[in-house]
Amino acid sequence: MARRSVVAGALLAAAGAVLAWYPARAGEARAVAAQVSTADPENVGRLLASVRGASPLFCELAARLVDGRVWWSNSGTGMIEVDSASAELIRWVHGKHTDARVVPRLAAGLRDDDRCVRRVAGALLGHVDAPGAVATLTEALDHANDGTRSAAAIGLGLADQDAAVHPLIRRLRDASADVRRSAAWALGAIENRSALVPLIELLERDTDARVRQAAAWAIGRVTDG
Repeated sequence: MARRSVVAGALLAAAGAVLAWYPARAGEARAVAAQVSTADPENVGRLLASVRGASPLFCELAARLVDGRVWWSNSGTGMIEVDSASAELIRWVHGKHTDARVVPRLAAGLRDDDRCVRRVAGALLGHVDAPGAVATLTEALDHANDGTRSAAAIGLGLADQDAAVHPLIRRLRDASADVRRSAAWALGAIENRSALVPLIELLERDTDARVRQAAAWAIGRVTDG
């Protein structure tokens, strides 16, 4: 009986500690959330600064997260967060973006010398539902830097706007294989059937295997769509 009392007491103590832990964690979460600016342009600056100089692997992971293809914390519990401020910024990335003030910041990111900054800026701009976002991406398709053109094409695919189809079709003949591949992917993401013939032609003529692979994938998406 004594042993049971000791065990019961230990369990009650543990339960009390857990109950006390949750309010403390909630207060901590609110304090950390305050570290993330409520001004969207400032958060854009933090995001782009965090990927500047990133290795190809880290850049790919970061870009996929911004694209929306990777989101490890969908449950929202935050039980395995290592850095709460970073988690709050990630939650901001996956929120709804309607603040037109982010467009100039992301437009500058598209023209940045850093490859990863361009890639992440293009992806996030594709998720911005604000005046000028799609126009900025479309204009960037004609930029002299092929990295900017490629990032812009990916952004337009994420924006999923039919108005971007014809500008993207033009980029299927870009001198850069990366741009052609990104444009093909974007057309597949938009699923507009007017891109079907140009994609088939790309599949038949392109000498780059990765471009042909993207074209084949896009054809499948357009056909199913």
